[in-house]
Amino acid sequence: MAIRTIPADADLQSFLSAYGRGSPSNVRGLEAGTVNTSYAVNLGDDRYFLRIYEEQGHDGAEREAALLFHLASNGVPTPAPIATPDGTLVRTLAGKPAALFPWVDGDMLCQRAVTPEAARITGASLAMVHRVGPPPSAAPNEGRFGPKDLVVRCSRIASSSDPEARVLGDSLSEAVSSVAKRRDPLLPSGLVHGDLFRDNVLWQQSRIAALLDFESAHHGPFAYDLAVTILSWSFADALVPDIARAIVEGYREEREITPPERDALYDEAILATLRFTITRITDDAIRVGKRWQRFVERREAIERLGRSGFREVLGL
Repeated sequence: MAIRTIPADADLQSFLSAYGRGSPSNVRGLEAGTVNTSYAVNLGDDRYFLRIYEEQGHDGAEREAALLFHLASNGVPTPAPIATPDGTLVRTLAGKPAALFPWVDGDMLCQRAVTPEAARITGASLAMVHRVGPPPSAAPNEGRFGPKDLVVRCSRIASSSDPEARVLGDSLSEAVSSVAKRRDPLLPSGLVHGDLFRDNVLWQQSRIAALLDFESAHHGPFAYDLAVTILSWSFADALVPDIARAIVEGYREEREITPPERDALYDEAILATLRFTITRITDDAIRVGKRWQRFVERREAIERLGRSGFREVLGL
């Protein structure tokens, strides 16, 4: 991700000074994330993370900041935005909403470093997000990647710069519509992260230091969020059953999976593979360095297992 917004020095100094935490220094742009512009900055002796929201308006940024503050206040390991002395969490910088966060040191795990214990801890942390839920006053947000949104994106695939992808628009659209018809509308739902990949979790040795990137958080089925996490953590060259099962076991330590959810995990996993196939084809920022074919392969692997075989792998 490029640094899309470079504030004027005077504007940046004014923005950071408003927090009353010391003189700004060592401002450095970060090549991180796929949506927002990020900076590391020192205020006095302490380090902070500055986020400039590139796609969300002020209202959306405030909703996300309020969500993070709520989650952190209820024990979820995620950094809460820092308020100015008057209680403001989101301010304006270079004409865009921006927020300041405490810096969290940590490492992201490569696939080879994912152990069953790390998977168990990840599953438990995801369930904690589901259990805590959104702030009481938050209005439901249906997200940007529901079946209807994905079908609309499929109409753009024919104009993709990728010749291998261009022929897939109709078949992907039909697959999304098919799985959408099978979804159970009564599944337990609430706040879901929507994107808990390995690069959205920071570790300090054997514990999670921070869950990151709630940009895709929305109201949706918990089973879908669990399926996304299984898909993103449990595949190397193929599905690794011990990792997938450990995610489920950790999740159940914090929140039990209901019988309808167990039945639904197969379809929710198929929908998740379709989502990431489609978005990686249609979103240039996300696609850079990320192969959409991986999620075609994961869909095929799950379909080979079948509904009962997938449940068996997950220990359900």
